[in-house]
Amino acid sequence: MKKLFVAIFAVLLGLSGAFAAEALSKKGMAGPLEVEYSSEKPLTQGMNMINIKVKENGKEIKDAKVSVTASMPAMPGMPAMEQSSEAMFMNGAYMAHVVFSMNGTWQLSIVIETADGKKQRLKSSVNL
Repeated sequence: MKKLFVAIFAVLLGLSGAFAAEALSKKGMAGPLEVEYSSEKPLTQGMNMINIKVKENGKEIKDAKVSVTASMPAMPGMPAMEQSSEAMFMNGAYMAHVVFSMNGTWQLSIVIETADGKKQRLKSSVNL
């Protein structure tokens, strides 16, 4: 019986690796700006670090103001949720702490204000 339990546990452990979540890695356009955003670890409920790289015509932009807003619309029995974070430029990317208060589909809005005062927005979504 003990060998059967160990065998079943080993199979379940192997299957869990096949369904493991992957780290975030997406690209998109915010007007003329190329935006690449990623995370080193899979996104989870709680605090997450999102790295954002912004380029215009292939040239990296290092002097913009970047913010990230994560939101989830209201659902029956649950109010709408929203959390915003200002990103800081360090180690070649803008880094923002984003808190997801629960699992589910979250809407992401990345707003980039360039040095000339123009604002561009990238809208996307992530699933936890």
